[in-house]
Amino acid sequence: MAIGALLQTLGGRALAPLGELGCDVLLERSLDDELPAVKPDVDVTLRFASPADIDEICRMYEPDPFLYIGDPSPSPGSFERARDLYLDRLKRGELCFLATVEGVIAHVNWICFQWGEALPEHPIRLHAGEIYTTDALTPAAFRGRGLHPFVLRSMLAYARQRGFRHAYTLARIDRTGSLKGLYSLGWKESGRVVYFLRRGRTKAWFVWRRGNVEPLFRPA
Repeated sequence: MAIGALLQTLGGRALAPLGELGCDVLLERSLDDELPAVKPDVDVTLRFASPADIDEICRMYEPDPFLYIGDPSPSPGSFERARDLYLDRLKRGELCFLATVEGVIAHVNWICFQWGEALPEHPIRLHAGEIYTTDALTPAAFRGRGLHPFVLRSMLAYARQRGFRHAYTLARIDRTGSLKGLYSLGWKESGRVVYFLRRGRTKAWFVWRRGNVEPLFRPA
């Protein structure tokens, strides 16, 4: 077992009362390489999210602390603060791709061109020609239909058509299904980071790093 996964397995439960031990995998993909053809098992409509969609997107993310960029513990005004963070993404020019089935959101995924939330207090800052995909979510009712690879492939094709040449994304080591799907689309591991985030804090202690994780630690 890799050291990152081993640390998370052995330490995660023991440290749970104190905070979160996480192991994240940074993956990369050249947009010059061939994009495999992908077809979902259901008829979908693909469109960009608008500010009017943000409340529903927030509600979808809220139960998942890894995806949700707001405060996972409910407090007065926490939902509104999270909504403002997602609205800010749209205002600065990032895009949210939505796949809908008969008008219902079946998959959400974001593509960032400037910077995106990644590790705690360490956003990934992008250079010219780079993109970052993040916060892919398929509601339980639509899983197993091939929506994630279909939407992600569409996002990469969109970026390539506009001159972008390299893509990054971040995945949790324990989300094996997501990792397998990314590998099947030609993503390659760039590096791993193990960190500990103390309960109630926003700044993480980085325990271990492997490979090239430079994009996650670029200065502002």
